[in-house]
Amino acid sequence: MSDSPGEGASQLLLNYPLDPDFTFYSLVSGPHNAEAVAALRDPFALGVSSLVIVAEAGLGKTHLLQAAVGAHQARNGRSAGAYLDCAALSAQLAGCDDLEQALSDFLAQQDAGGLIAVDGLERLQLDPALQEATLFLYNALRAGGGVFVGAAQVAPQEMRNLRDDLKSRLLWGPVLNVEQPDESELGAILDKLAADRGVRLSAELRHFLLLRLPRSIGEASAALVRLDRAALKLQRPLTVPLAKQVLEL
Repeated sequence: MSDSPGEGASQLLLNYPLDPDFTFYSLVSGPHNAEAVAALRDPFALGVSSLVIVAEAGLGKTHLLQAAVGAHQARNGRSAGAYLDCAALSAQLAGCDDLEQALSDFLAQQDAGGLIAVDGLERLQLDPALQEATLFLYNALRAGGGVFVGAAQVAPQEMRNLRDDLKSRLLWGPVLNVEQPDESELGAILDKLAADRGVRLSAELRHFLLLRLPRSIGEASAALVRLDRAALKLQRPLTVPLAKQVLEL
């Protein structure tokens, strides 16, 4: 690794691996997220320079962004897309001596006119350096014909302490909301999550989980992982009593 500050920062910025499980195939689409899923399958087809997804925690924003980047890379090559997370990016920028050089080094390793997805944009409200970096990335992508895709728990127009030029750019393209899934959608999500792990939920257990779990895809997924691992370890079937014991519901 080079000792150059710019090169060192660029290598850090590229260290955002995609979760292989976060694909459109593994994503359960329904009325709660259909518009966002359709847009992210091919953001370039929208003819816009940016797209922002807004949703509460646990509703699949990271899954959506990584699926979009993965699909774009599959069609156009690995350097055609990148996924960045604001929490990690903010920590890296704190030790960066030359922000623009570091970001330029990063962009030089990406295809011109590519797709960059930035997760956790609500953190922009707390970090001026992160705002500067996001604005730089946005402007560079737009100039090269690329697309900036972001995800946040707060809509850009509602973010506090956000510089006006960045806010206006984030609002140039569509801002799409992902809603909480209703009971039937969450049931389908539970079935899909279980099938992906090679297990089947009984009607009784499915009903119990729907009644007790929050309407959060993230929490439903974590609960099924814990339940399945416990069943394997204890050599017990997936049942309501086991769910009560393991999940403390």
